[in-house]
Amino acid sequence: MAKLFDPGAGRQRVDRYELVGEIASGGMATVYLARLTGVGGFQRFVAMKRLHPHLATEKEFVEMFLDEARIAARIHHPNVVPILEVGASAVGYYLVMEYIEGDTLARLLARAATRSKRLPVGIALRIALDMLAGLHAAHELRDDAGEPVQLVHRDVSPQNVLVGVDGIARITDFGVARAASRLTATRVGQLKGKIAYMAPEQAAGEESLDRRADVFAAGIVVWEELAAKRLFKAENEAATLSRVMSEPVPPLTTLVPGLSTELSNVVMRALDRNADQRFASCAQFADALEAAATGKERIATPRELAAYVTEVLGDEVSAQREAVRAWIARSEPSQVGLIAPTTPSTSVSAAAMSVDPAQAGTLTQNTGPKGRSPAWLFLLVALLLLLVGGGSFLFARQTGPQQPISASAPPVAAAAGAPPSATPVESPEPPAASAPAPPVEASAAPVPVPVPVPVPVPVPVPRPVLQRPRAISTPDVTVKKPKKKGDDDVDLRNPYRR
Repeated sequence: MAKLFDPGAGRQRVDRYELVGEIASGGMATVYLARLTGVGGFQRFVAMKRLHPHLATEKEFVEMFLDEARIAARIHHPNVVPILEVGASAVGYYLVMEYIEGDTLARLLARAATRSKRLPVGIALRIALDMLAGLHAAHELRDDAGEPVQLVHRDVSPQNVLVGVDGIARITDFGVARAASRLTATRVGQLKGKIAYMAPEQAAGEESLDRRADVFAAGIVVWEELAAKRLFKAENEAATLSRVMSEPVPPLTTLVPGLSTELSNVVMRALDRNADQRFASCAQFADALEAAATGKERIATPRELAAYVTEVLGDEVSAQREAVRAWIARSEPSQVGLIAPTTPSTSVSAAAMSVDPAQAGTLTQNTGPKGRSPAWLFLLVALLLLLVGGGSFLFARQTGPQQPISASAPPVAAAAGAPPSATPVESPEPPAASAPAPPVEASAAPVPVPVPVPVPVPVPVPRPVLQRPRAISTPDVTVKKPKKKGDDDVDLRNPYRR
């Protein structure tokens, strides 16, 4: 399980990855739990293996690190932890792997030992078969030219077998793997790997190693799974090396009550010190285990393995999840409850953003509930009608009731031709527009007419432009509601309105 960092001490980043906690550390690199974030709340947890900074200048270690990434990235198998990315940053080289939620086989064996229990035979065989399947895929790896890479893992151990809560076991850590295309070569007399899980020829420093060395190491792992004890481990490396080279291997039937002789013989064949007597490949080893597992030694299914891992590590896995959630909440309090970003994403395709012109009207009309208009729009229309009606009423009160003016006879001319009077005279109903005024006939001889003294008569001056409407008897006006057209945009808040 990862040991999470304190968010208050500052957030640590390596390129686009944010470090959450430390999973494990070794002499060459440290494995971190990292997080990759993206648009729309996307996040993915990965395992980042980073080379120690003080080894960044050591050519041999850098080449070993890059060899691991380059070799493992070619292996595509469900029982091999995949390499997602390799890079270099200011803090050194790193490689990114898929994060497996679970723990190592070594931790499962240790938990079973603390409870004074053995790993169930079916569970042990399920893990062994997954491990052998991943190793066989690595052994069968070929280069771009189709030639075998002749890869040998050389570090098969319970620490490098990850058992996930999904019920799948995976082989990992190809850091000391041997291949024909490696950038580095092991020096004579130099041992790489864990001595307690080495084949005799590997411990002797032989150069001509092949996949059968991994078969021997896998046999040690299966033997320890079933026996619930270490096979060659001693007080120091020298004693451990001596036991690997010469100490006899006790049969499992003497240690595991009720275990079949067939199953014990299969494991003993994998542990034969003569490489020619072992299984030629991990696939043959797996086939022999499946054939020998009968009756009560039935191999567990992935679902049963997942249930067992949840039973043993469920509390720790749940605590880890809650700790990570709390870590995210503390490191990014503003992101809690975030649904979507407010700025558009450049990763959205143009096809997803395009709108068919034929559907533009439909998109505009469906911005609100069908058949309803906002309440503020009705209030605005009612207020405008009230202002218009009230203004008309006040205008009619000030000017008084008057007859409309005929367009055919200007009012000034009619007033000039009327006889003078001291008081305004109410005129009768105006003649129809179709009856013109009779022309004035010229007399034969002018007759002198006394000129009256003009008396100022108040003549209402009409507005020259505006036609005054008919007098409104009441200010209450019922205005017919305009009929909404099909393409009207009644929602003024719609950003797509024309």
